[in-house]
Amino acid sequence: MKKVILILISSILLITMITGCNGEDINEISNQLVEDMESNKTEKVVENDEEKIMKDFNNAIKGDIEPFLLVKLIDDIIDKVKVDYAIEMVLKLEEIQGNYIERYTEELFMEEYQMELITLSDVFDSELADKEYASEDYLFFSVDKIKDIKNESLKQLVEKIIQGKYKLINMEGAYYPIIDYEGLKVYEAYLSEDIKEYIDLKSMESNMPVILDGGITISFDELAERLIRTENYLLKYPDSVKHEEILRLYGVYLKFYFEGSPNTLIYDYETKTIKEHVLASYEKVKNMEGTITSGIVSKYLDIIKENDNLIDENVLSKVTELHSLAIATLEEQN
Repeated sequence: MKKVILILISSILLITMITGCNGEDINEISNQLVEDMESNKTEKVVENDEEKIMKDFNNAIKGDIEPFLLVKLIDDIIDKVKVDYAIEMVLKLEEIQGNYIERYTEELFMEEYQMELITLSDVFDSELADKEYASEDYLFFSVDKIKDIKNESLKQLVEKIIQGKYKLINMEGAYYPIIDYEGLKVYEAYLSEDIKEYIDLKSMESNMPVILDGGITISFDELAERLIRTENYLLKYPDSVKHEEILRLYGVYLKFYFEGSPNTLIYDYETKTIKEHVLASYEKVKNMEGTITSGIVSKYLDIIKENDNLIDENVLSKVTELHSLAIATLEEQN
């Protein structure tokens, strides 16, 4: 609208000037007016094209469109629209991917599908069972193995799941689909900074979920790094549409960081003494001055030390209060 008004103003000024111009000047002015109008017309056409693209996109997702088909559609049109529309497309894809997880899970448990997938997957290294952290080698079904699937129906199912930007992750001896945020990074060039960083944060989780089969899969130093990165996001993008989701993710990370998990205790089972690597990680975070996380971890560390480094109910009962304080402090930054 502003551009139209400016052109009208320019036109009025030029018409006013015409009375003082010779024929040659008039022709030049007239040509300039035509060029300005044509330029504005082109901009309108582009805008109208984007509106039509989004109208067609929204019509396409009204039906029961599968993620792999939606990916193909987005791949064809995302470079033809502005950032806001590109964000809308990618977030809608994420939503539909989430809606399809249960359906694809049910299909993967039909017939002997799981047995064939497990047979084709990399053999679990029994030596890893005694290690504290998981290995990526056996977590995900390799795309290279799709060609070896003999059951044609299963092969087609796995192909469209992968094409829909999922991964198949091994949990408790079976494969389940999860959104492959690493795969969504192909759209980053078309997105805003907050959505790009959101996808980056979520890709850490899809590349290696923090918890699997009751055990923490990464080191406590890596978990601390995720905490700091999520905190940085929350402070940097308080108005992001994904702020609440990242805040929940921060809360999950903090809970596991403070309590461990059933299969990854933060203390020695016999003595109840906090494990050295956990204590060392807490000390590192405490020294990260200027972060909300460091302040909360410092308070927790004081509680532990006052309890002679024993992790019992006296310590664990304080986690909920510290957790709530961390979340409240982050929310106050908005």
